[in-house]
Amino acid sequence: METELKLRFVRADDLEDFLADPWLHQLTMPDSRIITQMISHYLDTADRLMTQRKISLRVREEDDRRILTVKSDGQSKNGLHQRPEWSLALEDDWSDFLQAGLDTEWFYRHAVSQGDSDDQLHEILTGLDGQPLVEIGRIRFTRTAFDVGYGDTLMELALDQGEIIVGRITEPINELELELREGDVRDLMALGEELTGKFALVPETMSKFARCLSLMVGQENQ
Repeated sequence: METELKLRFVRADDLEDFLADPWLHQLTMPDSRIITQMISHYLDTADRLMTQRKISLRVREEDDRRILTVKSDGQSKNGLHQRPEWSLALEDDWSDFLQAGLDTEWFYRHAVSQGDSDDQLHEILTGLDGQPLVEIGRIRFTRTAFDVGYGDTLMELALDQGEIIVGRITEPINELELELREGDVRDLMALGEELTGKFALVPETMSKFARCLSLMVGQENQ
């Protein structure tokens, strides 16, 4: 189960001030800062079967790595998102999936998760084997990530800046994610409250995928 708190910068320019803040540096684990260029490609069948099931199928390019992820619908409240998630690293060109479709048995055998049910994954993938896929949208962004300690809990703090692209429509991304690594979700929420008190941040109730779908609907209605 992925557990993360999403916050959005009210003003895009505030991200640079946030990075320079001494208080943030006190929380950050030494030498943990990593900057990664990412492109997330969201895929679906031509008849939008996965979207109808509230499932996302994503190929994320992280510098020279490619990771295939399936996420199921979960819970979202006040910016806290909790969703079952399964992933595996890809060795071949991910564009092969567009024609050949997803080999669901291969994914089922090799994907890893944080304790999510294999039976649930099997149910999610039912009927998707070998169906050709199309890209419904992509997100291009730079992630600046740190390991932070707060209370008795270890988290990843990630700053994402970029854009969602659906056809000819784009929308900016300027957000902060706190992802639970080890410890108590109450510490994660407490840090989120402190962040919103110190900086111009508000809860982001929509995932990147949900925002991508919203743009897709907007484009189709034009």
